[in-house]
Amino acid sequence: MQRYLDIAVPTPLRRSFHYLPPPDFPANIQPGSRIRVPFRNKKVTGILLGYVDSIATDKHKIKPAEELLDTAPIVPETLCKLCIWAADYYHHPIGEVFAAALPNLLRRGDSPEDLQFVLTARGQETELKPRAHRQRAMIDLLSQNPQGLSRDELGEFSSAIIHSLIDKELVTKEIVSQQPFSHTRTNYQGIQPTGEQNDAIEAINSPGTYLLQGVTGSGKTEVYLRLIERMLDQGLQSLVLVPEIGLTPQTLKRFETRFDVTITVVHSGLTETERLRSWQQARTGQAGIVIGTRSAVFTPFAKPGLIIVDEEHDASFKQHEGFKYSARDLAVLRASWDKAPILLGSATPSLESLHNAISGKYTHLQLRKRPAGIAQETYQVISLKHKEPDTGFSPPLLKLMRQHLDAKGQILIFLNRRGFAPVLLCTKCHWMANCPRCDARMTYHLSSRRLICHHCTSESSVPQHCAQCQSSQLLLLGLGTQRIEEHLKLTFDDVPVLRIDRDSTRRKGSFDKLLDEINRQDPAILIGTQMLAKGHHFSNVTLSVMLEVDSSFYSADYKAMERMGQLILQVGGRSGRSEKPGTVVIQTHFPDQPLLKQLIDEGYNTFADTILSERRDNGLPPYCHQALVRAESTSRRLAMDFLEELEGANNPHVDVFGPFPSSMEKRAGRYRALLMISSQSRQSLHKELKEKILTAESSILGKKLRWSVDIDPIDLF
Repeated sequence: MQRYLDIAVPTPLRRSFHYLPPPDFPANIQPGSRIRVPFRNKKVTGILLGYVDSIATDKHKIKPAEELLDTAPIVPETLCKLCIWAADYYHHPIGEVFAAALPNLLRRGDSPEDLQFVLTARGQETELKPRAHRQRAMIDLLSQNPQGLSRDELGEFSSAIIHSLIDKELVTKEIVSQQPFSHTRTNYQGIQPTGEQNDAIEAINSPGTYLLQGVTGSGKTEVYLRLIERMLDQGLQSLVLVPEIGLTPQTLKRFETRFDVTITVVHSGLTETERLRSWQQARTGQAGIVIGTRSAVFTPFAKPGLIIVDEEHDASFKQHEGFKYSARDLAVLRASWDKAPILLGSATPSLESLHNAISGKYTHLQLRKRPAGIAQETYQVISLKHKEPDTGFSPPLLKLMRQHLDAKGQILIFLNRRGFAPVLLCTKCHWMANCPRCDARMTYHLSSRRLICHHCTSESSVPQHCAQCQSSQLLLLGLGTQRIEEHLKLTFDDVPVLRIDRDSTRRKGSFDKLLDEINRQDPAILIGTQMLAKGHHFSNVTLSVMLEVDSSFYSADYKAMERMGQLILQVGGRSGRSEKPGTVVIQTHFPDQPLLKQLIDEGYNTFADTILSERRDNGLPPYCHQALVRAESTSRRLAMDFLEELEGANNPHVDVFGPFPSSMEKRAGRYRALLMISSQSRQSLHKELKEKILTAESSILGKKLRWSVDIDPIDLF
């Protein structure tokens, strides 16, 4: 009987495809191997999912696959299972899910093995034509290194040159055998775990999901390190997921100081060759520890032992473009299939994780105290009622800042808005400089003296006259990190003022230089956005200041207050992390806001309980399940008309809301609309969604615009 190959092909279509086996196809090839196949008018690399004996398609239309690229699976069984599950749960094309799980070089057909290039006997004797100077230079280099060189070491030579010499049989590829890591030494640096830390370490002794809630500075990382050590002693690997690339070097440095094993990193900032090398080191067991951002959840391991998700509440673990998955949630599922423990760590856990802990799905562990000699930070609210602060700073705040600087401390100023001023206003007719492609205002950037849209990156020069009334009375309003920087340099001209945001850290190495300057512990003022608030250890920061937080208190987004509470405690936790006590100041026009007072006076757990109670009463997550269908088009009407075709629920246990415009309807020249589907039954939700996807795929309007599905959305943007 003819067997057909079931292959995941990287295409936007939500299905796999069938092919005939290529000539001389071995009978024992397992799922997870790559196969090059013809698809439309090109050749692509797909992943073998399995075999089928019968197909609905006309057999004469089935094409043969071109070439088997792997004799053994490069995607392990657990990861194959994870990708298939994710494609089904997130309603995303399975071929694109597998493509997201692999380094780009493997998607292009490169070898999954660690290779080195060696000169052949023929290569040692052959004289090349005079014009082939690049090929001759590579042969000269290899002749000086008879043991061979890696692709990294041949970086100056293009792939075309290398492949040309291989085709001429002047150079050959050899697989470099990799030895599994060996752990022999741990450098504790005199650190002794506290009683609470020891209790947490002892409790995590079997597979399961553990939520480690520890106040900032309580030593969650030390718990991570002790658990990783246990795994290394057993010859098992550990995966540590962090929310931001900026945290990776800091985490890597601390882990390298502690352990004597190979530690590799996985994130979007790597080159394609570096990404493949990290993948190989994890897959062969050479690396004992992998540290990475959300995509690292798909990294294969020879001997998986432990997964840690640091700052598990962070929104960065959710992919917002293309394949919209939650790395945290996939990590929990992967750990269960690998029969490995997973530790979710945070000072401010997400309400979903807290709900799972309360319901008994997760084991809840807490670190309530900082180590001996390190006091908990104190919070202070400065009211701005009936006051006009000077460029964002009230007199009491400026006085407090001077006191901390005189005491040789550092100050962290948090403002989640980069640029100089978010508004350019005509004082005569009230015209504002808006982005022509978005429902957003252009932000003035002092460094480039340009207006920039932070949503679509559109730029323009600063107009000299109002576009509406031609008045020259234009005024820059509002605060951005650049404006704060200029103001504080004038106000505190005796200390350095360091701005840390996406603009100041674009150049390679600039972020590390700023961190080095901070870690010298000299008095300084640090100004930053969220990238400064996440997980960094600044031992000399004694004052944290939060500016312009009021918009979250009365936002239409039901998750805004949860995020603001998390942000306040995360920013506050950057202060007082050493012997010097820390103070946190929140400037607000609403000092009596009930949830703000509860957060400061009673702590995060009480604050979270109140919000969970409100969500339960209103039937909101985590007490229900949600999905969004997003549509975007150059026509506002087309996006709404398309979603209206999907409107209405076929299931009485499902509610459908909309369609309605996105909170920012126009972005990058396209109008966006949403349809929300909600149900207390996850099964009912997905059944309803599958029916709507079938309708969307057969819709004539659906072919004229972009549409996507977002499961468990974290915003309505």
